Amino acid sequence: MIASRGAPSLTSEITKLVAIAQITLRSRFRYLWDMIGSTLFLAVVMFVFVRLWTVTYQSSAGAGGNVKDVALAGFSLAQMIWYLVATETIIMSMTPIHRLIEREIRDGDVAIRLNKPYSFLGFHWSVFLGEGLLKACILIAVGGVVAAIMVGGVSFSLGSVPALVLTFILTSTLNFFFGAMIGLLAFWTEDVTGFYFIFDRVKWLLGGFLMPITLFPEWLLSVVEWLPFSLMIYQPARLAVQFDWNVWAELAMKQLGLILVLGFLAQSMYRLGVRRLDVNGG
Repeated sequence: MIASRGAPSLTSEITKLVAIAQITLRSRFRYLWDMIGSTLFLAVVMFVFVRLWTVTYQSSAGAGGNVKDVALAGFSLAQMIWYLVATETIIMSMTPIHRLIEREIRDGDVAIRLNKPYSFLGFHWSVFLGEGLLKACILIAVGGVVAAIMVGGVSFSLGSVPALVLTFILTSTLNFFFGAMIGLLAFWTEDVTGFYFIFDRVKWLLGGFLMPITLFPEWLLSVVEWLPFSLMIYQPARLAVQFDWNVWAELAMKQLGLILVLGFLAQSMYRLGVRRLDVNGG
């Protein structure tokens, strides 16, 4: 009897979260041109990256050498630029969820959501993912046009698209939980901006945002491989330009395992925070 009641409850919760994500997508479509305009900055960033990496590859090729024959950290020039399109898409598609959660806690709006028929974190995850998917499509289009014009395309199979979409969802979920946990610190501290700034910059540096982590010194690479940041940037971005089903399956298992851990920790933080609100009289 317990199992039979639990299954519909889980199904109902998932249905609600999917509906919230769909509503977010539809609402954001009304401001599609605003979102496109805000992502045009990526074209400037990619132009700069192309020039910098072209010079780097040319210096590695030497006088009279062919840039197309050079590979750095296992990436050709075209792959390196498309890798950067992928990393920029991952980072720029993420809503600053820590600010939203911090504001709700600070302003007391979190108390209003306590009687809603859906999970607090689940609601924010659905909104985060719905907006992120739309932003990602725009960013890939903008960055892809610049990359295709300046360095050409890379080998790509349409059959890998569903797997890459799932990878993006898992990657977004990882980034969401880390951001949400920082936002939930607002239950105990006045301002979480400093915590997020430190975390975000460390993630950029050690996650492979500006360059593949395989370019790091051996001693640093051995440390980075044990940290979660490469699962949030480097490995998904590398998969986008060097897709392999075995690598995809391994990455998906690692991401799912980490999501379960982070989800438990985030939910525990939320419950402790709500209990603290109750103790302090709201």
